[in-house]
Amino acid sequence: IRNVAYYKNEDNGVYNFYANIIKSGPEARIVLDNFSKLSGYVFTPEVTRRLIKDFPKNIVGMKDSTGNLWDNFKAENFSMFVGSEKKLLDNLEAGGAGCISATTNFSSSLARKVYDDFKEKKDNSLNQKLVNVRNTFEKYNLISGLHTYFSKKEIYYKNLLPPLSILNSKEASDLINNLEKLNFSLNNTKAA
Repeated sequence: IRNVAYYKNEDNGVYNFYANIIKSGPEARIVLDNFSKLSGYVFTPEVTRRLIKDFPKNIVGMKDSTGNLWDNFKAENFSMFVGSEKKLLDNLEAGGAGCISATTNFSSSLARKVYDDFKEKKDNSLNQKLVNVRNTFEKYNLISGLHTYFSKKEIYYKNLLPPLSILNSKEASDLINNLEKLNFSLNNTKAA
């Protein structure tokens, strides 16, 4: 729904948007993106249930970055993901499927270890480290922070479309230093 962010969206319009996508591509498998900051729309339980009911083979999950559905919405054959690593463990404990997040480009091994430890009923002491990594990035624009950090290894990450930009030198230094204090760097992103 991100491509319709300039319009005031209502449940019927959102339903019709997805119905048209599925009509055009009946094999599509769709994970809804409940990201109101970008789209200007918050999925309601009603439209979500209606989409699942009418298109059970197509509407297969949701990434919920709003927090209004993930912890209390359940549907058969429907996977609920959170949009922040900070909520991963809570999501799993509530029966959710996991996390879809931009910062897992950096913290994927740690997020996977938290996920695996939960599934294997092991101690999940690494969850706090995962939360700390996410909190470090949240001090800045997430995309700018990720691009700045990865640009230390690959210069093409400095290419961002305005209004985004890489972090200034002080912010970049702070980001790198704070991540290194957590024993996280481009050379060491393993869960430990």
